[in-house]
Amino acid sequence: MSASTWIPRLVLLGAALFAALLAAIGLAASRGLLLGNASTSVPRGLYLRADPEKATYVTFCLGERHRSGTWYRHLCSPDDPDGVRIFKRVSEMREGNVIVEGDGPRALDSRVLGPVRADEIREWWVPVLQFGATDHGE
Repeated sequence: MSASTWIPRLVLLGAALFAALLAAIGLAASRGLLLGNASTSVPRGLYLRADPEKATYVTFCLGERHRSGTWYRHLCSPDDPDGVRIFKRVSEMREGNVIVEGDGPRALDSRVLGPVRADEIREWWVPVLQFGATDHGE
């Protein structure tokens, strides 16, 4: 087989494999098994849903106690349960609560919000693929 025959076939095979990979990622994301993070307060990348015992990241919503915050109306909360969830690294577990942290000094994390309560947590995550540096000047 000449190069003019196998190179197009190889390109076609690569494109088919790439399309299949994208379809699998899309399916996993649509079922809530995979999360893509493009925010700057924790590493950008793909995260897989995990058991709390294995997870190193968490998504959560704000609680009633956060209602006075200027950011409250823009995020997931009791008033907007379908709003944007907060995604942060788990720093530690304390008496059933989770201490979360972002990488920037102005991150909306436990330094501002206090411990995240169990009823505020929506999902637990582990990184599959992380890339790029976080924005420490956030």
